[in-house]
Amino acid sequence: MNCVPSMQTTSVQHPRLFAYIISTVDKQYRVTGCVPWVEDGRVFLGPCKRLMRPEVLEGDYVMGISGSTAPNPRRILLWMKVEERMTFREAWERGNIDATFRKLRGGPIHIRPKQGADSLPSPDCYEHIPDSPHWDDWKNDVFGNRDVFLVGDSSSWVVAANGPEVAPELVDRLQSGITWTGQATVKNPLTQNARGKHVLLTGNMANRVIRGMPRLKTNVTTGRNKSACKRSCSCE
Repeated sequence: MNCVPSMQTTSVQHPRLFAYIISTVDKQYRVTGCVPWVEDGRVFLGPCKRLMRPEVLEGDYVMGISGSTAPNPRRILLWMKVEERMTFREAWERGNIDATFRKLRGGPIHIRPKQGADSLPSPDCYEHIPDSPHWDDWKNDVFGNRDVFLVGDSSSWVVAANGPEVAPELVDRLQSGITWTGQATVKNPLTQNARGKHVLLTGNMANRVIRGMPRLKTNVTTGRNKSACKRSCSCE
């Protein structure tokens, strides 16, 4: 098996919208973890969200909602249309020609190809970059089909206290995609049992959310403490 697994090519019907709770958020609604990551105004999603990342394809949308560590009201802090889906190896190698990707090394690109290990399966073909996130369990980030690194297009954004408030209409739409026990509310948009979970909306329901999303400009810097991705970030 090669270090670069074949990317998922399953035919799906767009639009699709993935929604999850960003647990690493401070009292000013600023993202403090390694997902999502902003660099040179571009939005990336690398480590963490291990159950969600393998499902996300190019053309899909990802929404991140502030977690309980931030004040009320809940706000939308991440809006991302996925422009590229690649392996961590491909993301690392992009840094050879793209200065922005080069800056991501040691942050959301927290692993690098292991020399002479091209023929090994993931994660054996990688090694961890010292002082990068997930030093203790980075292999879980790329095990099996998890070797997925996501890049947002130019319409993607990450914001803080100016993020749109979670409205009752959005909660109703998110509830339609919840497959676990619990009731979505404005206070708990993905229920009180949302740790590690994500919602998938498709078709008309996804379209309604997409059409109502404002165009904002990224106004935050992420990854200030890139070496410490707390387990409260709901990595799964």
